[in-house]
Amino acid sequence: MKKKKVLKTHIYSFRFIARIFVLNIPTLLVLSFLLIQGEMSFLSALVVSVFATGVVSIVTLFVFKEFENLAAYLKNLAQGGDPEVPRIRRGLFSPFRLLDSFLIIKNLWSEQTLSDASILENLPNPLLMIRPDGKVVWTNQIGRDFFGEALIGQTLASFFNDTLFSKTVTDVLEDRTTAEWFELTYGDDAVPYTFQVRIHRLPAKTKDGATAVIVMHDITPFKLFKQQQSDFFANASHELKTPLSILSGVIETLQGPAKNDAVARDKFLTMMSEQTTRMTHLVKDLLLLSKLQMTPEKSVTDIILIPDLLKTIVADLKIKADTHHKTLCLDIVHDLPRFIGNQQELRQAFQNLIDNALKYGAETSCVTVRAELANGFPKKTNKTGITASQTIAISVHNVGNPIPPKKIHRLFERFYRIDSLKNRQIEGTGLGLGIVQQIILKHDGMIDIKSSAEKGTTFTVYLPLEF
Repeated sequence: MKKKKVLKTHIYSFRFIARIFVLNIPTLLVLSFLLIQGEMSFLSALVVSVFATGVVSIVTLFVFKEFENLAAYLKNLAQGGDPEVPRIRRGLFSPFRLLDSFLIIKNLWSEQTLSDASILENLPNPLLMIRPDGKVVWTNQIGRDFFGEALIGQTLASFFNDTLFSKTVTDVLEDRTTAEWFELTYGDDAVPYTFQVRIHRLPAKTKDGATAVIVMHDITPFKLFKQQQSDFFANASHELKTPLSILSGVIETLQGPAKNDAVARDKFLTMMSEQTTRMTHLVKDLLLLSKLQMTPEKSVTDIILIPDLLKTIVADLKIKADTHHKTLCLDIVHDLPRFIGNQQELRQAFQNLIDNALKYGAETSCVTVRAELANGFPKKTNKTGITASQTIAISVHNVGNPIPPKKIHRLFERFYRIDSLKNRQIEGTGLGLGIVQQIILKHDGMIDIKSSAEKGTTFTVYLPLEF
């Protein structure tokens, strides 16, 4: 270490002497010319030469040293460091103007870097920066929301259990390819996400050592829409085909073998009436759902007293509750304020929820309808753009077979019904919860579902009191 320091001192001394000699060459040439011409005595030339050497030495000692400091500072900046600005004298011969220019450039770089970082941080899609060893060194806010802080510092292979993903990342990191596209499914069966993933190798290593970037575009809504669209046409065709097939068979029988059979005619006419009613309900629900989806804006025209609305619905469904050997209980916890909304739509929504609880609840059980004030929306929701310090929470609770967790998120799909023998035997169009969801969304509310074998099933609607 000491030898290196001595060597460095010698090199600096040699450079210093060399600079003085080079800078003195013009002076020496002029003095030599004046001596030859006899215009100056040797003593005068020697004095001028010594003076010039002294001036050059001073300039070399201070100015060149400061240029070297400036060069070292710029080199450190170029390597991604954040060094302290060197102290440079603002004299006549100093390079302070050059330093000032570089400081302006540095500030522009810093502002640009902060701007770029802010853009990346607030992108709507997860973005991951990857080192050559496959570890994640950085991810933006939406990436942390999806995968958690634990992702940073882990290898992708250990976090994402996907063979194609791991192989593609390895190919990009090892420079076998520069960019790749593919789909990735992430999450459990209850809440699966599908991403369109792009992996791209960076042209240079970043400050954190990253050599590749991964951008993940969430296409879950698109995939879900395609699946729902396919299911809708299949289920709608099935729901219409069944009653039409029955009607066709009944008409054919009435026109043939049962043409003059009064008993059979009455039986078949009753069957035709039931199937016609079923199709009428189906078409009415489809039209209502379509209308709600095409007019998502709120129709805030009615002043609604939620307790009175619920009392009316409970009274209307009491006969149905008795038919299903169940009890309807209404519990109004607080003195609820008035709510501004569409009374007819909200009546339809709560009627559908209570009707479902009666149909799917256990025999001789109690269906409880509860209304109370709540502090905003549940924390687990991801509602954006809507805030409310207070909400009205209306819950409908029943006991019976629990809803499997992985099927809860599908309950609002059109025609979706949990595939069980009991559920298939219960009449319904499979559109009721879809209608409920659209109505509550129009009122800036949300629906929370909790279901377990021990506590039963509870659908809770939250309506904000502040629009």
